[in-house]
Amino acid sequence: MINLNSENKDLIDIVNEKDEVIGSRSKDDIHHLGLLHREVHVWLFDKNQNIYFQKSPAHKSSAGLFDASIGGHVDKEEDCLKAALRETKEESGLSITSSDLNFLKKFDGVSKHKKRGTINNFIRSVYIYKNPITDTQLKADPRETDGGFHKFSFKFLSNLSKVDKLLFHKFIPTHELPHILNYLKKV
Repeated sequence: MINLNSENKDLIDIVNEKDEVIGSRSKDDIHHLGLLHREVHVWLFDKNQNIYFQKSPAHKSSAGLFDASIGGHVDKEEDCLKAALRETKEESGLSITSSDLNFLKKFDGVSKHKKRGTINNFIRSVYIYKNPITDTQLKADPRETDGGFHKFSFKFLSNLSKVDKLLFHKFIPTHELPHILNYLKKV
Protein backbone atom coordinates (compact mmCIF):
# COMPACT_ATOMS: atom_id res chain seq x y z
CA MET A 1 0.00 0.00 0.00
CA ILE A 2 1.31 3.46 -0.93
CA ASN A 3 1.46 6.05 1.82
CA LEU A 4 0.18 9.20 0.09
CA ASN A 5 1.17 11.47 2.97
CA SER A 6 4.77 10.31 2.69
CA GLU A 7 4.71 10.56 -1.09
CA ASN A 8 3.12 14.05 -1.05
CA LYS A 9 5.63 15.35 1.51
CA ASP A 10 8.35 15.23 -1.13
CA LEU A 11 6.24 17.25 -3.58
CA ILE A 12 5.02 20.83 -3.50
CA ASP A 13 2.03 22.21 -5.38
CA ILE A 14 2.76 24.70 -8.13
CA VAL A 15 0.20 27.51 -8.22
CA ASN A 16 -0.72 30.29 -10.64
CA GLU A 17 -1.03 34.00 -9.77
CA LYS A 18 -4.60 33.34 -8.53
CA ASP A 19 -3.21 30.78 -6.03
CA GLU A 20 -4.81 27.90 -7.95
CA VAL A 21 -2.96 24.57 -8.08
CA ILE A 22 -1.70 23.81 -11.59
CA GLY A 23 0.72 20.95 -10.88
CA SER A 24 3.34 19.68 -8.46
CA ARG A 25 7.10 19.16 -8.47
CA SER A 26 9.93 18.47 -6.05
CA LYS A 27 11.16 21.32 -3.86
CA ASP A 28 14.49 21.31 -5.73
CA ASP A 29 12.74 21.63 -9.11
CA ILE A 30 10.51 24.40 -7.82
CA HIS A 31 13.46 26.46 -6.57
CA HIS A 32 15.75 25.81 -9.54
CA LEU A 33 13.01 26.63 -12.05
CA GLY A 34 11.53 29.53 -10.03
CA LEU A 35 8.04 28.06 -10.01
CA LEU A 36 5.33 29.81 -7.99
CA HIS A 37 4.41 27.84 -4.86
CA ARG A 38 2.89 28.28 -1.39
CA GLU A 39 4.68 28.92 1.89
CA VAL A 40 3.53 29.63 5.45
CA HIS A 41 4.92 31.63 8.34
CA VAL A 42 3.72 31.42 11.93
CA TRP A 43 4.78 34.02 14.47
CA LEU A 44 5.20 33.41 18.21
CA PHE A 45 5.57 35.91 21.05
CA ASP A 46 5.95 35.87 24.84
CA LYS A 47 3.96 37.61 27.60
CA ASN A 48 6.19 40.72 27.28
CA GLN A 49 5.50 40.92 23.53
CA ASN A 50 9.00 39.83 22.60
CA ILE A 51 8.81 38.16 19.21
CA TYR A 52 10.55 34.88 18.42
CA PHE A 53 12.65 34.49 15.30
CA GLN A 54 14.64 31.58 13.93
CA LYS A 55 18.17 32.21 12.79
CA SER A 56 18.74 30.62 9.39
CA PRO A 57 21.40 27.90 9.62
CA ALA A 58 24.58 27.84 7.54
CA HIS A 59 23.24 25.45 4.89
CA LYS A 60 20.38 27.79 3.89
CA SER A 61 20.66 30.52 1.27
CA SER A 62 19.72 33.07 3.96
CA ALA A 63 22.36 31.81 6.43
CA GLY A 64 22.72 33.94 9.56
CA LEU A 65 19.59 36.01 8.89
CA PHE A 66 16.59 36.06 11.20
CA ASP A 67 13.36 34.67 9.77
CA ALA A 68 9.85 33.93 11.04
CA SER A 69 9.31 31.95 14.23
CA ILE A 70 8.07 29.10 12.05
CA GLY A 71 8.23 28.76 8.30
CA GLY A 72 7.93 26.22 5.57
CA HIS A 73 6.47 24.98 2.34
CA VAL A 74 2.95 23.77 1.79
CA ASP A 75 3.10 20.13 0.68
CA LYS A 76 1.19 18.68 -2.26
CA GLU A 77 -2.58 18.58 -1.60
CA GLU A 78 -2.13 20.34 1.76
CA ASP A 79 -3.80 23.64 2.59
CA CYS A 80 -1.96 26.55 4.19
CA LEU A 81 -3.57 26.20 7.61
CA LYS A 82 -2.66 22.50 7.87
CA ALA A 83 0.88 23.34 6.76
CA ALA A 84 1.11 26.02 9.46
CA LEU A 85 0.04 23.50 12.13
CA ARG A 86 2.44 20.84 10.81
CA GLU A 87 5.40 23.21 10.54
CA THR A 88 4.76 24.57 14.04
CA LYS A 89 4.90 21.05 15.48
CA GLU A 90 7.99 20.10 13.44
CA GLU A 91 10.01 23.24 14.15
CA SER A 92 9.00 24.10 17.72
CA GLY A 93 7.39 21.03 19.27
CA LEU A 94 4.19 23.01 19.95
CA SER A 95 0.96 21.14 19.24
CA ILE A 96 -1.62 23.72 18.27
CA THR A 97 -5.03 23.78 16.62
CA SER A 98 -6.40 25.94 13.84
CA SER A 99 -8.39 27.99 16.37
CA ASP A 100 -5.06 28.97 18.01
CA LEU A 101 -3.99 30.90 14.90
CA ASN A 102 -4.99 34.27 13.51
CA PHE A 103 -4.50 34.78 9.79
CA LEU A 104 -2.66 38.09 9.23
CA LYS A 105 -2.08 38.35 5.50
CA LYS A 106 -1.10 36.72 2.23
CA PHE A 107 1.49 38.15 -0.15
CA ASP A 108 3.68 37.10 -3.02
CA GLY A 109 7.39 37.62 -3.46
CA VAL A 110 10.53 36.51 -5.25
CA SER A 111 14.03 36.17 -3.88
CA LYS A 112 16.97 35.02 -5.97
CA HIS A 113 20.16 33.40 -4.75
CA LYS A 114 22.72 33.76 -7.53
CA LYS A 115 25.41 31.68 -5.82
CA ARG A 116 23.11 28.67 -5.48
CA GLY A 117 21.22 29.32 -8.69
CA THR A 118 17.83 29.23 -6.98
CA ILE A 119 14.72 31.37 -7.16
CA ASN A 120 12.14 31.39 -4.37
CA ASN A 121 8.91 32.49 -6.09
CA PHE A 122 6.18 32.22 -3.48
CA ILE A 123 2.74 33.10 -2.21
CA ARG A 124 3.05 33.20 1.59
CA SER A 125 0.26 32.97 4.16
CA VAL A 126 1.19 34.60 7.46
CA TYR A 127 -0.33 33.60 10.82
CA ILE A 128 0.23 34.52 14.45
CA TYR A 129 -0.25 32.18 17.39
CA LYS A 130 -2.82 33.85 19.66
CA ASN A 131 -1.26 32.81 22.97
CA PRO A 132 1.99 34.01 24.50
CA ILE A 133 4.54 31.23 24.99
CA THR A 134 7.61 30.71 27.17
CA ASP A 135 11.13 29.79 26.13
CA THR A 136 10.75 26.42 27.81
CA GLN A 137 7.81 25.51 25.56
CA LEU A 138 10.01 25.71 22.45
CA LYS A 139 11.89 22.65 21.34
CA ALA A 140 14.38 23.58 18.64
CA ASP A 141 14.29 21.48 15.48
CA PRO A 142 17.14 18.96 15.91
CA ARG A 143 17.90 19.18 12.17
CA GLU A 144 18.83 22.87 12.58
CA THR A 145 21.95 22.67 14.77
CA ASP A 146 23.38 26.15 14.09
CA GLY A 147 20.14 28.15 13.86
CA GLY A 148 17.71 28.22 16.73
CA PHE A 149 15.22 30.61 18.30
CA HIS A 150 16.02 34.18 19.30
CA LYS A 151 13.80 36.91 20.75
CA PHE A 152 13.65 40.59 19.93
CA SER A 153 11.72 43.17 21.90
CA PHE A 154 8.66 44.96 20.58
CA LYS A 155 10.47 48.28 21.12
CA PHE A 156 13.54 47.26 19.11
CA LEU A 157 11.43 45.84 16.27
CA SER A 158 9.25 48.97 16.19
CA ASN A 159 12.28 51.19 15.55
CA LEU A 160 14.51 49.24 13.18
CA SER A 161 17.27 51.26 11.52
CA LYS A 162 18.39 50.54 7.96
CA VAL A 163 21.33 48.58 9.39
CA ASP A 164 19.07 46.63 11.78
CA LYS A 165 16.82 45.60 8.87
CA LEU A 166 19.80 43.83 7.29
CA LEU A 167 19.69 41.30 10.16
CA PHE A 168 16.42 39.90 8.86
CA HIS A 169 15.35 37.90 5.85
CA LYS A 170 14.34 40.12 2.93
CA PHE A 171 10.55 40.32 3.41
CA ILE A 172 10.35 40.27 7.21
CA PRO A 173 10.80 44.01 8.03
CA THR A 174 8.64 45.26 5.16
CA HIS A 175 5.91 42.68 4.54
CA GLU A 176 5.36 40.88 7.84
CA LEU A 177 6.68 42.73 10.88
CA PRO A 178 4.33 45.74 10.56
CA HIS A 179 1.32 43.37 10.73
CA ILE A 180 2.72 41.44 13.68
CA LEU A 181 3.47 44.62 15.62
CA ASN A 182 0.02 45.98 14.84
CA TYR A 183 -1.56 42.74 16.09
CA LEU A 184 0.44 42.89 19.34
CA LYS A 185 -0.57 46.52 19.94
CA LYS A 186 -4.17 45.31 20.16
CA VAL A 187 -3.49 42.35 22.47
